[in-house]
Amino acid sequence: MKQYIITTLLVLVAIAGQAKDIIWENPSAFMGTFNGEFKITKAELKSNETVLHIIANYEPHNWIRFDKHSYLQTPDGKRYGITSGTKTNEGEADYTLDSLFWMPESGTANLALHFKPVPQDTKQMDFLESEAPQDFKFWNICDSKTKEKLELPTEWKNVKYAKDETLPAAKINKGIATIKVKMLGYKKGMNMSFYMGGFTPLGSMARYDKFLPFAEDGTLKVEIPLWLTREVTVGVEGMAFSNILIAPDQEVNILMKVTTDNKPFVAFKGYMAKTNMDMTKVKDTFGELLSDFAIYPKVKDCKTKEERLKSLQDIFEQRVNTIKKTEFTTAAKDLICMAAEEDYVKWTRHFVFNYSQFFVDDDGEIWMTQRNLSENMEKNKDMLTLTEEEQAYSWKYLNEPTSPCSQVFWETSIAAYDKQAVVKNPYNNELRCVQDVIKGDNEGLTNVLLATLKNEDCKNVIREYQAEQQRLAEELANKESVFFQKLDDVAPENILQTILNKYKGKAVLIDIWATWCGPCKAGHQAMKSWKKELKGKDIQFVYITSPSSPLATWQEMIKDIDGDHYYLTKEQYNYILNHYDSDGIPTYAIYDTEGNRTFKTIGFSGLDVFKNEVNKVLK
Repeated sequence: MKQYIITTLLVLVAIAGQAKDIIWENPSAFMGTFNGEFKITKAELKSNETVLHIIANYEPHNWIRFDKHSYLQTPDGKRYGITSGTKTNEGEADYTLDSLFWMPESGTANLALHFKPVPQDTKQMDFLESEAPQDFKFWNICDSKTKEKLELPTEWKNVKYAKDETLPAAKINKGIATIKVKMLGYKKGMNMSFYMGGFTPLGSMARYDKFLPFAEDGTLKVEIPLWLTREVTVGVEGMAFSNILIAPDQEVNILMKVTTDNKPFVAFKGYMAKTNMDMTKVKDTFGELLSDFAIYPKVKDCKTKEERLKSLQDIFEQRVNTIKKTEFTTAAKDLICMAAEEDYVKWTRHFVFNYSQFFVDDDGEIWMTQRNLSENMEKNKDMLTLTEEEQAYSWKYLNEPTSPCSQVFWETSIAAYDKQAVVKNPYNNELRCVQDVIKGDNEGLTNVLLATLKNEDCKNVIREYQAEQQRLAEELANKESVFFQKLDDVAPENILQTILNKYKGKAVLIDIWATWCGPCKAGHQAMKSWKKELKGKDIQFVYITSPSSPLATWQEMIKDIDGDHYYLTKEQYNYILNHYDSDGIPTYAIYDTEGNRTFKTIGFSGLDVFKNEVNKVLK
């Protein structure tokens, strides 16, 4: 009996000593650029291991891979290595660490990643493959139910907003717009970037689109030369984006947080703070109301042109009425109404193009694609055709003195629809004329446009732009490997041979590109280390661009691209593209030491292809 009691007590002690498994159902986690592709459905903190259950949503027949050196890291810096990818139930797939896991036809896979056990009182942890920027990183994994409350910095507590704000009338005022951002919850190694862009500053050819890295303390500062108040897009990939207002000699302060709820904007201070905060709430406030996906189902079943026009008019009026009922600032309401009006004109004047991009699948879900667009437009060509008289439109929001603050003002042909637009607001027209003069590559037309300007401040923007172009031209003229305006007098049909003649006896790789071309820039990056390996070999890299690349941007970018650089006239550039039967960039060509072309491709076809082709001509 005594032995039985002792044994029973030992069993009870043993049971009591076994820690209960801690389960986090649908834990919170920030996955950065992988937010849409992965979701942690459950985290199990057991005494003998920690398991993350993950849903992967990836393109069918593409692969994913988890490194065998991956680990969980707790706030004290301790690491707990991955041990296996063994499935825990029949709904999951087995995975072998370091191997390629090919996604099934469904594009969805359930996986279980096993790690050495983290302490069961852990409140937060990170999953990291490595510190390399391209590797998987799932940050701030924690129990959604017990997620720590956000602690605001002292200077951001009790932020007071203005009751209302209005847009300023457009007035040229040269200055620097300053944007300061603080990201709460930022950790070293997140390698997070803040996007700012979506606009072309007045007085520039270069569209502003930049991803700016946060400092290790989660802060950053941006300074942008501006002539006018502008609506710009800001945000962080994997979280959310929003439009805000910035202005010359004004400062915008933004407080953000690392989050998975698509609501990273916490507060604003400085210029138009209330308006900027309101603009971050547009998506939550209006849902799909302002989306093209809300238009298509309403016009899809209309039978006549008149029904379609009436439906589009009703949608526009509903949007405006809903916008005006919000408690947003007058400035925010005006910006949103301008965008709604642009959308209305876009749909009514270009109905077939917009309508033909949508379709409904077998499950009744609406999709948007440009696949088969030409065929669909031909099929739908008579759905809504307007007479010249019906095309005319009088702007209600987009040609006001404040309209140049808006993004869509600069993206819309105001005078093309409203023949009285110039008379109604001549200053707006002159502002747009400034950009036409700057973008113009026809000197005669440029001089005509310049002569039409009445406002001295608009002329000053152009004069300053031209002076800067001249300064850049003089600076570039002294660089041996840069050919800017040095070959402008060469006939287009002779330009390619003129360039090749400079490199007789050498192999040549020609890269036709532009500063705004993403694939072109990706190709430069991919070739960078390989070009170092070719140092001292008989090959010359030649880069060719045209006036579509803003000069200042080009000059800055080529500093980091080793080779000879040619900035040709539009006619010369187009002739070379036609010679290569190319309808796009990047376009590449390789020539041997005798000047014979041995290879041509449109688009970057992979580094191995280029290595192989270059090795052939260097033998």
